[in-house]
Amino acid sequence: MAQNIKFGDLDLQIPSFDFNKIGRFIPIIIILILATFSFYTVDAYENGVVLRLGKYSHTTTPGLQFKIPFIDQVYRVKVDKQFKREFGFRTIQAGVQTQYSKRNYYQESWMLTGDLNIADVRWIIQYKIK
Repeated sequence: MAQNIKFGDLDLQIPSFDFNKIGRFIPIIIILILATFSFYTVDAYENGVVLRLGKYSHTTTPGLQFKIPFIDQVYRVKVDKQFKREFGFRTIQAGVQTQYSKRNYYQESWMLTGDLNIADVRWIIQYKIK
């Protein structure tokens, strides 16, 4: 049954709404939301680390994977990429004539030797996660 509301000369008719019909769709909406958050994709160069309630559960391989929504948390780790960290300088442009910047990086290259002298050592570490 519609409601009639009068605003001066304006007569509005608001249709009635049956809230029982919405109650039927709530479980369907909840199932769709859970299904959406249940699947994730791990790329070919990554592995997925699954934490269940904050603790390590298992490692997943590339592809479409399943998780328990709101309980499992997935971190994607690049395992086929070689990472590089530079200490004491930064590479601006790599190539035949590589360009470096030493600006404000001098403190991270200082090392203490065995005879308690300070050595200025600029170095690079390269690593790969397996």
